[in-house]
Amino acid sequence: MLGPCVASSEGTIEVSDGLTIRSRKFNMVEISCARGGHLSFGNNVFLNQGVRIACSQEINIGDNALIGDETVILDSDYHGVASSPTKAAPVRIESDVWLGTRVIVLRGVTIGKGSVVGAGAVVTHSIPSFVFAAGVPARVIKSLSENA
Repeated sequence: MLGPCVASSEGTIEVSDGLTIRSRKFNMVEISCARGGHLSFGNNVFLNQGVRIACSQEINIGDNALIGDETVILDSDYHGVASSPTKAAPVRIESDVWLGTRVIVLRGVTIGKGSVVGAGAVVTHSIPSFVFAAGVPARVIKSLSENA
């Protein structure tokens, strides 16, 4: 770990080998996992400064994932609107994914293996493997070579 980090859990946080957290005193990485939640990090995951991960149900981050500065990953809306209930759904970030600076990943999303999500994107729907996606909401911009 490079710098201070805030982590709280009443659930389960599973960490594989090689998790690197680059955090700063005034831009700390914050990780929380609620009671009954399950958050897992694969091998060689990198979290850059200001990353926020809030798990109420399930978040899985695969091997070799690179998570850019101030990215937010949420598996729940954390409140309903009017009389509707809170909604939560698992988030899966597969292996070899790169999330640029200030990406927001919302509930129920899977980001496929080898994909790149451009800075500032808001990911509201799943992204297939080996693509570059960007925008608000994020959409596929182009395919990437599986061998790149």
